[in-house]
Amino acid sequence: MLIRFWGTRGSIPTPDRRTNYFGGNTSCVEVRTGDDHVIVLDCGTGARPLGLDILGRGESLPPLHILITHTHWDHIQGFPFFLPAYVPGARLTFYGTRGLERTLEASISGQMHQTYFPVQLGELRAEVDFVELAEQRFTLGSCRVTTQFLNHTAPTIGYRFERGPLKFAYVTDHEPFWWPPTGLTPAGTYLHPGDERHIAFVAGVDLLVHDAQYSDREYPAKRGWGHSPIEYVVDVAVRAGVKRLVLFHHDPLHSDAWVRQSTERARRRARAAGSSLEILAAAEGLEIRLEEPVRSTKSLLNGVPRAAASTRGGRILVAGSTANTAREIRDVLAGDGYQITLAGNGKVARLAERQRPHLLILAGSKRETALLDTVKRVRGEAWGASLPILVLAASEGPGVAGRLADRFTDIVTRPLNPAFLRPRVRAWLSRGAASGPASRGIRRQRIVSTSIVPERGFLRGLPLGERAVLFLGAQTARFRDGEIIFKEGDPAGGLYLVRAGRVRLTVREGDREIVLGIAKSGDTLGELAALDGGPRTATAQALCATAADYIPRELFAASLSSTPAAAVRLLHLMAERLRRTDPRVGELTSLESTLRHAPTGHRGRAPKMRSRRR
Repeated sequence: MLIRFWGTRGSIPTPDRRTNYFGGNTSCVEVRTGDDHVIVLDCGTGARPLGLDILGRGESLPPLHILITHTHWDHIQGFPFFLPAYVPGARLTFYGTRGLERTLEASISGQMHQTYFPVQLGELRAEVDFVELAEQRFTLGSCRVTTQFLNHTAPTIGYRFERGPLKFAYVTDHEPFWWPPTGLTPAGTYLHPGDERHIAFVAGVDLLVHDAQYSDREYPAKRGWGHSPIEYVVDVAVRAGVKRLVLFHHDPLHSDAWVRQSTERARRRARAAGSSLEILAAAEGLEIRLEEPVRSTKSLLNGVPRAAASTRGGRILVAGSTANTAREIRDVLAGDGYQITLAGNGKVARLAERQRPHLLILAGSKRETALLDTVKRVRGEAWGASLPILVLAASEGPGVAGRLADRFTDIVTRPLNPAFLRPRVRAWLSRGAASGPASRGIRRQRIVSTSIVPERGFLRGLPLGERAVLFLGAQTARFRDGEIIFKEGDPAGGLYLVRAGRVRLTVREGDREIVLGIAKSGDTLGELAALDGGPRTATAQALCATAADYIPRELFAASLSSTPAAAVRLLHLMAERLRRTDPRVGELTSLESTLRHAPTGHRGRAPKMRSRRR
C-alpha cells in the first residue's frame, strides 16, 4: 500500500516561500493498493497535480475512487481542475456523506455552476458516479473500508483502510469532543465518550494521518472551528497504539519553520509518554509505503458500498429546562426533516417509552443533577439501555461528561454551536438506523455522463494526457432523431466526437445520395473542415438520439499544436481515408476520360460525368 501526499494545507491554498517545503495545496492524498484501483482522499487543490501525474502513467486509466471527508471548499475545490475527469472513457466514483442542505452530488456540482466555473458537472467527458455514506463498512478493490463521523462543523467522516495485515486511517477536520488543558485524566482516559470512540476507530493502525491544525496554545481561541491541537493528536495516537503518525491539514498561517518546531515538540511529548510512536509532518511529495508479507491479495469487491443508512424522518424527543430552550433546539434541527416532539422534563421517560424515539436530546440548566437523574432513569428501562441520548449541558466544563461516560451518551457543552449540533445529531441517527429495526437504507448513485466512449479513430492509443487536453474545452451537443448535424457545403466548423448514438454520413452525386458510412460511439466527424477551414464535404444526420463532444475549430487547432501524438494519429486517419477513396477517384477519372473520347451521342454530345473528390 502506497500513500502519497499531494495537498497538505487546511482552509485555503498558501503559495508562499514560507510554506514551500510542506506545501501550500489543500487536502489531497493518494492511496495505491496494487490492484489497479486508485483511491483519492479529498479533492483539494492538490488534486490538480495528482491528475496530471495519473495521466502520465500509461495509456489507460484505472478506476478512480474519490473519498471525500466533507464538502467544505478546501476539500473539493481541486476537482474542476482534475484532468482525468475530462478524459472520455474514464470512470470516477465519489464517496462521502450527504450535506445538511444538499446531496453529495449537488455539493460537488454547485461549485461548478456557470457562475463560478465554465464547465458544468454534466459536461465532463468521464463517467461520474456518486455514493453517499454513513457509518458503515464496505470494500474497494482489496481494501476493507470503515467510516466514522467526526466532530466538525459539517457532516464529516473519517476513513479506516485494512488490506491484509495493513491498517491505515485518514482523519481530518476533527475537533476534540472535550480537551482540557491538562489532557488525559489520571486514569488515562478521556472525559468525553466521543474521544474514546475516536481512539477505538484508529486503534492499532500502522499509519494515522490526522488533522493537527493548531497548537495547544492556539486552540482556546479556535475552539469550535472544527480542528485539533497537535498535543491532542499525539495523545490519541499514543493511547490507540498507532505505529506512525502524520500531522496533517497545516494552518495557512503556519510557516515551514513553525511546522518543523511543532513536529519536534510532538515527538518529545510522545517520548515523555514512553511511546516509540514515529511522528512526521505531511509534506507535498511525501510517499509512505506500507509493506505486507508476500501473498496473493484478491480483489474483494469491484462495486459500490452497501446501502448507507438514512437519517431522513428520524424521530427525536427534545426535553428542555424551559419551553423556549426546547423550541430553540427544534428550530435548529427543523430543516433536516426529522419528526421532533417537545416534552417537559417531567414527562421525558413516559413519552420516550411510548414513542420509542431514535434519539433523545436533553437540554441542560444550572441544575445539571436533574439531567443525570433523567439519563439514569431512561437507562434503567429495558427499552432505554441503548437509546442514544444527547445532553446539552449548560456549563463549559467537563463535569457532566465525567459522570455520563457511556457509549450511548453524548455531551455538547456551552456555548451551543448549531454548526456542531446538526452533524452530531446526524451521526447518532446514522448509528441507530444502521443497526436498529428503523433502518431506512439508501444508496444514492447517479451516472452523470453518457455511456463510456470506446477508443476508435485517431483516439485509439492516444496518451491520456493528450486526450484530456483535446477535450478540456469541449462542449456537449445533443441531437434528436433525424436532426442534421451539418450539411455538405456548410462553412467550416469544429470536430465532433460521438459519445452515444449513430450518425449517417452522405454525399450527393448528381441526383443520387451516396452513404459513406455510419459513425458510432467513439468516431469523429468533421476532421477535414476543422483542419483546413474549408466547407463541409459531407452531410451528417443523427439516426437516433445522439450525444457528441464538440471541439470548436480554433480550439482544435490550438490543442493539436500541443498534442503531437494526436496530430500524428490524425494524419494516419486521414491517410487511411485517402487510400480508401483514391481507387474510386481513379475509376471516376478514367471513366470521365473514356466518355470524353467516346463517339458523340445522337445529339453530337458526350454525356456529362461529375467528378468528385471528398
